[in-house]
Amino acid sequence: MNENLCLIHYKPRNLTNNFKIHSGSVRQYFVDTYQHPLFHNHYPNGKSIYRSKGAAFQFKVINNEVFILALDEGADFAQSFQWPQIINMPLGKNQLVVELELFSKTKKQSSFQKSESKYYRNVSPYIALNQKNQKEYLSFSEIEKRAAIEKGLINHILTAAKWCGVTVSHKLEINLILMREGIPIKIKDDLSFVPFDVMFECNTEIPDYIGIGKFVSRGYGTVIQYG
Repeated sequence: MNENLCLIHYKPRNLTNNFKIHSGSVRQYFVDTYQHPLFHNHYPNGKSIYRSKGAAFQFKVINNEVFILALDEGADFAQSFQWPQIINMPLGKNQLVVELELFSKTKKQSSFQKSESKYYRNVSPYIALNQKNQKEYLSFSEIEKRAAIEKGLINHILTAAKWCGVTVSHKLEINLILMREGIPIKIKDDLSFVPFDVMFECNTEIPDYIGIGKFVSRGYGTVIQYG
């Protein structure tokens, strides 16, 4: 069975505490440097890859370290791609260039199989709601809000499995332990979303560093097993 996930990990070599790496800078570097459609999320004819099967790559920054998660078709490509040992990457508009060194490349097979309950938490803001659902959510009671986020988690985990080429056949169960709303995040122009910090119990094996929810290709909604 072929691995359907590949995690590429880079660490900075010359970054001071005064600067932060943003996932947008990482994604922009690969889009500008390489012409392969999987980095651009579009085929040469302009058709969106993301709309049909999810983004092949998710670009993440956690504690100023870079993680690039390749899924399904992207994982096949990532295993053969010659990832540079050293990357000199511009950081936005401040003219600073950070040197990133390849730390590891890990391949694995994720089946999202049923398991004993395990605990998970997000390590980047989880954007659970679209614009329409967000307006409805604000009018809910606390019990209704909790139920809405639990339902959203189930749907988003099932979607993440689909992006990996996996169909989940068992009933996915979620027990939301922690749910905390954050300050709205501006994604682009006047488009903002309320982010969430969550910790939850789930009866399904979820691979570390996969993104759930909205804007996962930009690094949002990254989850890991907790404890």
